[in-house]
Amino acid sequence: MIVGYRGVVVRRVGVSRLANVYNTRLFSSGVKLLDEAEQKQDTKKIQDFNPRHLGVASELYVPASLSRLPSVITSPKLWFDNVIRRIYMLGLNTVQIGIFRFQTGIKPAFLLWKNKAIETYVQVNANFASKSVEKLKPEVSVWVEEALNARSKQIPDNVKLDWQLLKFNDVPKLISIQPMMIPGRPLEHIQLLYRFNTKQRLVKLNKTNNKVEKLDRDVVDYMVFLCDATTNDLILMGSVFESKPDAKLPKNYDDNTEKAVRRMKECGDIYRVPSSSENPQITN
Repeated sequence: MIVGYRGVVVRRVGVSRLANVYNTRLFSSGVKLLDEAEQKQDTKKIQDFNPRHLGVASELYVPASLSRLPSVITSPKLWFDNVIRRIYMLGLNTVQIGIFRFQTGIKPAFLLWKNKAIETYVQVNANFASKSVEKLKPEVSVWVEEALNARSKQIPDNVKLDWQLLKFNDVPKLISIQPMMIPGRPLEHIQLLYRFNTKQRLVKLNKTNNKVEKLDRDVVDYMVFLCDATTNDLILMGSVFESKPDAKLPKNYDDNTEKAVRRMKECGDIYRVPSSSENPQITN
Protein backbone atom coordinates (compact mmCIF):
# COMPACT_ATOMS: atom_id res chain seq x y z
CA MET A 1 0.00 0.00 0.00
CA ILE A 2 2.69 2.41 1.04
CA VAL A 3 4.88 1.41 -1.82
CA GLY A 4 1.93 1.59 -4.19
CA TYR A 5 0.93 4.92 -2.76
CA ARG A 6 4.45 6.25 -3.16
CA GLY A 7 4.54 4.84 -6.67
CA VAL A 8 1.37 6.70 -7.52
CA VAL A 9 2.77 9.86 -6.01
CA VAL A 10 5.99 9.43 -7.97
CA ARG A 11 4.07 8.93 -11.15
CA ARG A 12 1.96 11.99 -10.42
CA VAL A 13 5.06 14.05 -9.79
CA GLY A 14 6.50 12.80 -13.06
CA VAL A 15 3.35 13.80 -14.93
CA SER A 16 3.40 17.18 -13.21
CA ARG A 17 7.01 17.73 -14.24
CA LEU A 18 6.24 16.80 -17.80
CA ALA A 19 3.32 19.21 -17.78
CA ASN A 20 5.53 22.00 -16.41
CA VAL A 21 8.17 21.32 -19.03
CA TYR A 22 5.52 21.30 -21.75
CA ASN A 23 3.96 24.54 -20.48
CA THR A 24 7.38 26.16 -20.21
CA ARG A 25 8.23 25.19 -23.77
CA LEU A 26 4.81 26.33 -24.94
CA PHE A 27 5.27 29.67 -23.18
CA SER A 28 8.77 30.06 -24.61
CA SER A 29 7.48 29.24 -28.08
CA GLY A 30 4.69 31.79 -27.64
CA VAL A 31 7.14 34.48 -26.56
CA LYS A 32 9.38 33.61 -29.49
CA LEU A 33 6.45 33.85 -31.89
CA LEU A 34 5.42 37.19 -30.40
CA ASP A 35 8.98 38.49 -30.72
CA GLU A 36 9.14 37.33 -34.32
CA ALA A 37 5.77 38.96 -35.03
CA GLU A 38 6.94 42.24 -33.48
CA GLN A 39 10.19 42.07 -35.45
CA LYS A 40 8.21 41.49 -38.65
CA GLN A 41 5.97 44.46 -37.82
CA ASP A 42 9.00 46.66 -37.12
CA THR A 43 10.64 45.46 -40.34
CA LYS A 44 7.42 46.18 -42.24
CA LYS A 45 7.29 49.67 -40.76
CA ILE A 46 10.88 50.27 -41.84
CA GLN A 47 10.16 48.89 -45.31
CA ASP A 48 6.99 51.04 -45.54
CA PHE A 49 8.98 54.22 -44.86
CA ASN A 50 8.72 56.58 -47.82
CA PRO A 51 11.16 59.52 -47.81
CA ARG A 52 8.83 61.40 -50.17
CA HIS A 53 6.49 62.00 -47.25
CA LEU A 54 9.08 64.17 -45.50
CA GLY A 55 8.93 67.93 -45.97
CA VAL A 56 10.41 71.08 -44.50
CA ALA A 57 8.85 70.66 -41.06
CA SER A 58 10.88 73.17 -39.06
CA GLU A 59 11.94 76.75 -39.57
CA LEU A 60 15.34 77.11 -41.21
CA TYR A 61 17.65 80.04 -40.66
CA VAL A 62 18.99 81.50 -43.91
CA PRO A 63 21.49 84.34 -43.35
CA ALA A 64 20.38 87.51 -45.08
CA SER A 65 22.51 88.63 -48.01
CA LEU A 66 24.94 91.41 -47.19
CA SER A 67 23.25 93.58 -49.81
CA ARG A 68 19.98 93.30 -47.86
CA LEU A 69 21.49 94.31 -44.55
CA PRO A 70 21.20 97.88 -43.26
CA SER A 71 24.28 100.04 -43.26
CA VAL A 72 26.89 99.24 -40.64
CA ILE A 73 26.96 102.96 -39.88
CA THR A 74 23.22 103.40 -39.25
CA SER A 75 22.62 99.99 -37.64
CA PRO A 76 25.95 98.68 -36.33
CA LYS A 77 24.44 96.26 -33.78
CA LEU A 78 22.11 94.63 -36.30
CA TRP A 79 24.92 94.36 -38.83
CA PHE A 80 27.35 92.73 -36.39
CA ASP A 81 24.61 90.42 -35.07
CA ASN A 82 24.17 89.07 -38.59
CA VAL A 83 27.90 88.54 -38.99
CA ILE A 84 27.97 86.61 -35.71
CA ARG A 85 25.03 84.45 -36.83
CA ARG A 86 26.86 83.69 -40.09
CA ILE A 87 29.91 82.54 -38.14
CA TYR A 88 27.68 80.48 -35.85
CA MET A 89 26.03 78.76 -38.84
CA LEU A 90 29.43 77.93 -40.28
CA GLY A 91 30.51 76.36 -37.00
CA LEU A 92 27.20 74.52 -36.62
CA ASN A 93 27.48 73.02 -40.11
CA THR A 94 31.00 71.84 -39.33
CA VAL A 95 29.81 70.16 -36.12
CA GLN A 96 26.84 68.55 -37.89
CA ILE A 97 29.13 67.09 -40.55
CA GLY A 98 31.46 65.74 -37.88
CA ILE A 99 28.60 64.11 -35.96
CA PHE A 100 27.19 62.56 -39.12
CA ARG A 101 30.55 61.09 -40.15
CA PHE A 102 31.24 59.79 -36.65
CA GLN A 103 27.84 58.09 -36.23
CA THR A 104 27.55 56.65 -39.74
CA GLY A 105 31.13 56.20 -40.94
CA ILE A 106 29.99 57.71 -44.25
CA LYS A 107 32.13 60.30 -45.98
CA PRO A 108 29.83 63.03 -47.33
CA ALA A 109 29.94 63.29 -51.15
CA PHE A 110 29.36 67.05 -51.27
CA LEU A 111 30.33 67.53 -54.92
CA LEU A 112 28.10 64.68 -56.07
CA TRP A 113 25.20 65.91 -53.95
CA LYS A 114 25.53 69.44 -55.33
CA ASN A 115 25.55 68.20 -58.92
CA LYS A 116 22.48 66.04 -58.28
CA ALA A 117 20.71 68.96 -56.60
CA ILE A 118 21.38 71.14 -59.65
CA GLU A 119 20.13 68.39 -61.96
CA THR A 120 16.92 68.00 -59.93
CA TYR A 121 16.44 71.78 -59.82
CA VAL A 122 16.65 71.97 -63.62
CA GLN A 123 14.37 68.96 -64.16
CA VAL A 124 11.70 70.33 -61.82
CA ASN A 125 11.53 73.72 -63.55
CA ALA A 126 11.67 72.29 -67.08
CA ASN A 127 9.07 69.57 -66.50
CA PHE A 128 6.72 71.93 -64.69
CA ALA A 129 6.85 74.35 -67.63
CA SER A 130 6.04 71.51 -70.04
CA LYS A 131 3.22 70.24 -67.79
CA SER A 132 5.02 66.95 -67.18
CA VAL A 133 4.77 66.93 -63.40
CA GLU A 134 4.16 63.16 -63.32
CA LYS A 135 7.76 62.61 -64.45
CA LEU A 136 9.01 64.32 -61.29
CA LYS A 137 7.41 61.95 -58.79
CA PRO A 138 10.65 60.11 -57.84
CA GLU A 139 12.51 63.42 -57.56
CA VAL A 140 10.22 65.45 -55.29
CA SER A 141 8.32 65.09 -52.04
CA VAL A 142 4.56 64.60 -51.99
CA TRP A 143 4.26 68.21 -50.77
CA VAL A 144 6.12 69.58 -53.79
CA GLU A 145 4.24 67.27 -56.16
CA GLU A 146 0.88 68.41 -54.78
CA ALA A 147 1.78 72.08 -55.19
CA LEU A 148 3.15 71.59 -58.72
CA ASN A 149 0.00 69.77 -59.81
CA ALA A 150 -2.17 72.56 -58.43
CA ARG A 151 -0.17 75.28 -60.20
CA SER A 152 0.03 73.29 -63.43
CA LYS A 153 -3.77 73.26 -63.62
CA GLN A 154 -3.73 77.07 -63.53
CA ILE A 155 -1.78 77.28 -66.82
CA PRO A 156 -4.27 77.92 -69.66
CA ASP A 157 -4.64 75.18 -72.26
CA ASN A 158 -3.78 77.59 -75.07
CA VAL A 159 -0.45 78.49 -73.48
CA LYS A 160 2.79 76.58 -73.97
CA LEU A 161 5.77 77.32 -71.73
CA ASP A 162 9.45 76.61 -72.17
CA TRP A 163 11.94 77.10 -69.33
CA GLN A 164 15.70 77.43 -69.77
CA LEU A 165 18.56 77.86 -67.34
CA LEU A 166 20.90 80.36 -68.99
CA LYS A 167 23.64 80.46 -66.36
CA PHE A 168 24.53 80.51 -62.68
CA ASN A 169 25.34 84.02 -61.51
CA ASP A 170 27.18 82.53 -58.54
CA VAL A 171 28.53 79.13 -57.65
CA PRO A 172 25.72 77.11 -55.98
CA LYS A 173 26.30 77.26 -52.25
CA LEU A 174 25.48 74.85 -49.45
CA ILE A 175 23.86 76.98 -46.75
CA SER A 176 23.03 74.44 -44.05
CA ILE A 177 23.26 70.73 -43.35
CA GLN A 178 21.10 68.80 -40.88
CA PRO A 179 21.25 65.04 -40.15
CA MET A 180 17.73 63.58 -40.06
CA MET A 181 16.96 61.19 -37.19
CA ILE A 182 14.07 59.04 -38.43
CA PRO A 183 12.46 56.71 -35.81
CA GLY A 184 13.07 53.03 -36.47
CA ARG A 185 15.85 53.65 -38.98
CA PRO A 186 19.61 54.08 -38.78
CA LEU A 187 21.05 57.53 -39.36
CA GLU A 188 21.39 57.69 -43.15
CA HIS A 189 19.40 60.75 -44.27
CA ILE A 190 20.61 64.31 -44.27
CA GLN A 191 18.85 67.58 -45.09
CA LEU A 192 20.69 69.93 -47.45
CA LEU A 193 19.84 73.58 -48.14
CA TYR A 194 21.34 75.10 -51.31
CA ARG A 195 21.38 78.65 -52.64
CA PHE A 196 20.93 78.87 -56.42
CA ASN A 197 21.53 82.32 -57.96
CA THR A 198 20.58 81.92 -61.61
CA LYS A 199 19.60 83.72 -64.78
CA GLN A 200 16.53 82.04 -66.27
CA ARG A 201 14.51 82.37 -69.45
CA LEU A 202 10.81 81.67 -69.72
CA VAL A 203 9.28 81.51 -73.19
CA LYS A 204 5.50 81.78 -73.42
CA LEU A 205 3.67 80.77 -76.61
CA ASN A 206 0.03 81.67 -77.10
CA LYS A 207 -1.33 78.94 -79.36
CA THR A 208 -4.37 81.03 -80.28
CA ASN A 209 -2.52 83.93 -81.92
CA ASN A 210 1.00 82.40 -82.07
CA LYS A 211 2.31 85.30 -80.03
CA VAL A 212 5.62 84.58 -78.27
CA GLU A 213 6.79 86.32 -75.12
CA LYS A 214 10.30 85.92 -73.74
CA LEU A 215 11.25 86.85 -70.21
CA ASP A 216 14.81 86.76 -68.87
CA ARG A 217 15.30 87.34 -65.17
CA ASP A 218 17.67 86.75 -62.28
CA VAL A 219 16.31 84.38 -59.64
CA VAL A 220 17.69 83.42 -56.23
CA ASP A 221 16.22 80.21 -54.84
CA TYR A 222 16.87 78.43 -51.56
CA MET A 223 16.02 74.80 -52.20
CA VAL A 224 15.85 72.09 -49.51
CA PHE A 225 16.74 68.50 -50.39
CA LEU A 226 16.61 65.20 -48.53
CA CYS A 227 19.68 63.09 -49.25
CA ASP A 228 20.10 59.37 -48.62
CA ALA A 229 23.82 59.21 -47.88
CA THR A 230 23.91 55.45 -48.51
CA THR A 231 22.64 55.75 -52.09
CA ASN A 232 23.33 59.45 -52.82
CA ASP A 233 19.70 59.86 -53.96
CA LEU A 234 18.18 63.32 -53.52
CA ILE A 235 14.55 64.41 -53.16
CA LEU A 236 13.40 68.02 -53.36
CA MET A 237 11.55 68.72 -50.10
CA GLY A 238 10.63 72.36 -50.72
CA SER A 239 12.01 75.87 -50.64
CA VAL A 240 12.57 78.63 -48.09
CA PHE A 241 13.41 82.34 -48.13
CA GLU A 242 16.11 84.43 -46.53
CA SER A 243 15.54 85.23 -42.89
CA LYS A 244 14.94 88.79 -41.82
CA PRO A 245 18.06 90.65 -40.70
CA ASP A 246 16.62 90.86 -37.18
CA ALA A 247 15.47 87.21 -37.09
CA LYS A 248 16.64 85.00 -34.23
CA LEU A 249 18.10 81.54 -34.67
CA PRO A 250 15.17 79.08 -34.60
CA LYS A 251 15.13 75.70 -32.90
CA ASN A 252 15.86 72.80 -35.25
CA TYR A 253 12.58 71.00 -34.55
CA ASP A 254 8.91 71.81 -34.01
CA ASP A 255 6.92 69.87 -31.41
CA ASN A 256 3.64 71.27 -32.78
CA THR A 257 2.48 68.68 -35.32
CA GLU A 258 -0.21 70.86 -36.85
CA LYS A 259 2.25 73.70 -37.34
CA ALA A 260 4.86 71.34 -38.81
CA VAL A 261 2.38 69.94 -41.36
CA ARG A 262 1.29 73.44 -42.31
CA ARG A 263 4.93 74.43 -42.88
CA MET A 264 5.61 71.33 -45.02
CA LYS A 265 2.64 72.20 -47.21
CA GLU A 266 3.66 75.85 -47.47
CA CYS A 267 7.33 75.16 -48.24
CA GLY A 268 6.30 72.50 -50.76
CA ASP A 269 4.94 75.28 -52.99
CA ILE A 270 8.31 76.27 -54.48
CA TYR A 271 6.77 78.94 -56.77
CA ARG A 272 5.01 80.86 -54.02
CA VAL A 273 5.66 84.56 -53.51
CA PRO A 274 7.19 85.46 -50.14
CA SER A 275 4.72 87.04 -47.76
CA SER A 276 5.40 90.29 -45.95
CA SER A 277 6.47 88.30 -42.89
CA GLU A 278 9.02 86.42 -45.00
CA ASN A 279 10.45 89.47 -46.77
CA PRO A 280 13.96 89.96 -45.34
CA GLN A 281 14.31 93.56 -46.47
CA ILE A 282 13.95 96.31 -43.92
CA THR A 283 14.07 100.03 -44.45
CA ASN A 284 16.27 102.39 -42.52
